[in-house]
Amino acid sequence: MQALERSSLEHDVPHVWNWWQEGRHEAEHARIWKVLAEWDHATPRPALTEDEIEQHVQAEMKRLDEHLAGVRQSKHDLAARRYDETRHRKRLEMMRAEADSAFFAHVADAPASTAQCERAEQRSADCRAVARTLRAELGDPDQVIDRWGTYPAERRVWNLDFHMRCWRYPCLREWADSDKRRFNALLKMPPPDPAEMCSECQAPTMWHEYDISLSLFQARPEADSKAETIARLLPGWWERCPACTAYQIEHRWGTANVLPDFDGEQWRAMLPPMLRAIFAPAPRRQTAQRRRPTSQPLAVIQAGPIAEVVARLAEIQQVHPTAQLRPADRGTWAVWPK
Repeated sequence: MQALERSSLEHDVPHVWNWWQEGRHEAEHARIWKVLAEWDHATPRPALTEDEIEQHVQAEMKRLDEHLAGVRQSKHDLAARRYDETRHRKRLEMMRAEADSAFFAHVADAPASTAQCERAEQRSADCRAVARTLRAELGDPDQVIDRWGTYPAERRVWNLDFHMRCWRYPCLREWADSDKRRFNALLKMPPPDPAEMCSECQAPTMWHEYDISLSLFQARPEADSKAETIARLLPGWWERCPACTAYQIEHRWGTANVLPDFDGEQWRAMLPPMLRAIFAPAPRRQTAQRRRPTSQPLAVIQAGPIAEVVARLAEIQQVHPTAQLRPADRGTWAVWPK
């Protein structure tokens, strides 16, 4: 009976959360079914011919195809009746405002200066007010379907499974021998409840408060599009979940309302220990003597209107076609030789 019970848990996330080793799922499946097969040892089933096996497989595949076609059609019909792009976008705006409010509240909890604290508290309150207004306009946000006819609760369940199989497992396999610090931190992470997941990406919603997304299946922007141009100028912009705060991108770009004195070290310090170990760079080792920089950037790009920045980059590209753009200090961007 235990084997039968375990066979029903093979797709239960908490049960298989740490089955990250290569081949673990297959080995557990084979072990369970070996036990179940022993139930029939006294009355063995008659052997099936190859034709009978093929007929059985085809019948099962047909049944599954019909079921999936029915599900797709019902989702299509639901989207045709109820999808509202304005409500869908408003829901994303609400979630982003909630993430922004939480981000600024975390900054205000341990500010770098009085001016920063005051601005962080004000921005947190402003974003919270925006989120509250949008939530009141929407009613129940979980009743807002996307253009494929799926509800947020459905997508959270799927995203938890994708988080585990397509991100957690590969990371643990990669870090097991190469990065023990990150491996140990991720291994200790408990499985989230589906309700704790983001409906728009494969990260827990709480991660968005710290500007962390997991958009695992985001395609590249279309070639030569405006989106591709912006993605080159703002690394991380395209991959960011629409429900996540985008403050770090805003800070790098240098808008008028950025937090004074905020930097990467402060962001690292405000992360919870698990997220810090997984996503923040390892602490730098102290050296007896600071090394002098071995090279200088070809140019430094100041924040400003997109048209002016793009024009400046185009001029530099004519002279240095293989140069690379990297974030620099105080909201600027540096152009470096490849």
